[in-house]
Amino acid sequence: QSSYGRDAAAVLAAAVAEAMRPNATVADVVETALRLAKDATRSAIEAVVETAVGLDGWRSGGLAELRSAFAPFDSVGEPYASPAQNARIPSRLHSIEELPLALGLLVATGGDYAETVLGGVNYGRDSDSIASMGGALAGALGGSAVLRRDWVDEVSRASRIDIEEAGRTMADVAVEILERDTQRHEERVRAIRELTAAQMSATQVPADGVPA
Repeated sequence: QSSYGRDAAAVLAAAVAEAMRPNATVADVVETALRLAKDATRSAIEAVVETAVGLDGWRSGGLAELRSAFAPFDSVGEPYASPAQNARIPSRLHSIEELPLALGLLVATGGDYAETVLGGVNYGRDSDSIASMGGALAGALGGSAVLRRDWVDEVSRASRIDIEEAGRTMADVAVEILERDTQRHEERVRAIRELTAAQMSATQVPADGVPA
């Protein structure tokens, strides 16, 4: 997955960032994904989302329709446990399945967090990845208020970690990285301005016409 897998990972990150923007909508998230995706990743997202628009959720045959929409871009094949010989080989003609399906479920459910996650779980194949990607998108759109408290508590209990505290730690690290990046950028801008000013001063012709 060194080609379209990385492409999809970057698109997912951008889509989640867009979902966290105040007043962002499902349509905004999809638009961001389509704007940044390349080659078959973009085509697969378009095909799956187009199908998802006509669905009322996923519980009445919707998962099969989404799978059919993605199939032309798949390299793994129907027996997921026995992938084809060319499965996941870098290609501009194929796409990973998880991102298009996560976006498709987001659209089909109208951004509903629980239904997006459950749709991913019930899809089969790489269900955990689809559910987690869809959950990230829907959760970013709705915020902590849309998360199911029983799920949060059960995952924390089973994992023996406080996942909410882990989330806060990750947020703190992100803020720290942003602050450091901003500081480095400001230092570079200041250095460039000083160099430019020095260069202009060195080449400036004085009133007597004799360069300094």
